[in-house]
Amino acid sequence: MKGIAEVRLSDGAITRAEIHWFEAHGIGKRNIKVKHYLRESS
Repeated sequence: MKGIAEVRLSDGAITRAEIHWFEAHGIGKRNIKVKHYLRESS
């Protein structure tokens, strides 16, 4: 599955990113990965 989320980087900055994750029946979200960061449109 995939979605858009705000993520906190190691330097403390917050940015939007496309994330992908796997779900296991009865367990929920597993293995969340950031696929790429999204540019802020001005």
